[in-house]
Amino acid sequence: MGQGGSASTDRVPDRLVPTSTQLRRAQLTSKWWSLQQEGRASMPMCLQAYGKPYAKLLEQHCGQHRSEHQQCVRSRKLDPLNMPAWYPACGEPYELENACAVSLVEEIDRRCRAPLDKAAAALAAAGNSQADPKLQASLDAVGQCVSQVAKTKGLSISYNAAAARERFSASKRLMIR
Repeated sequence: MGQGGSASTDRVPDRLVPTSTQLRRAQLTSKWWSLQQEGRASMPMCLQAYGKPYAKLLEQHCGQHRSEHQQCVRSRKLDPLNMPAWYPACGEPYELENACAVSLVEEIDRRCRAPLDKAAAALAAAGNSQADPKLQASLDAVGQCVSQVAKTKGLSISYNAAAARERFSASKRLMIR
């Protein structure tokens, strides 16, 4: 998820949102996520609404896997943008981070379903007008809810690490054929 081979890839982005793959893998109930996947909830809109607290949550709960992945890619002098090159050697922490992120977005979906659904309805009602005040208010509520999740003391995100390792092993076998 870095943008090059320099040391600046160590810097954690200050805004992130779940990837389309993470959203597809997650079991989600809010209508918001399908709007995000379809692009109707644009990436800039999502980043503005809840990108900062989501990035904080991701770093708190899944950051060790991101660090391991980046360290592996860097130590082997691999191109982080060339997945076929780095995946066989460094894909396991990548898959663990994704499994963690899937569980994290499922937790956000559980805790923030009401504001997410209100934002989905407001987006549908606003059409293409992202400046709509009701939409902006509902997006602010999503950001506040995700911020509250990030502040939750003792929040524990559990994910199936064995399944992530199996996904890595299966994908690695396919890639090195």
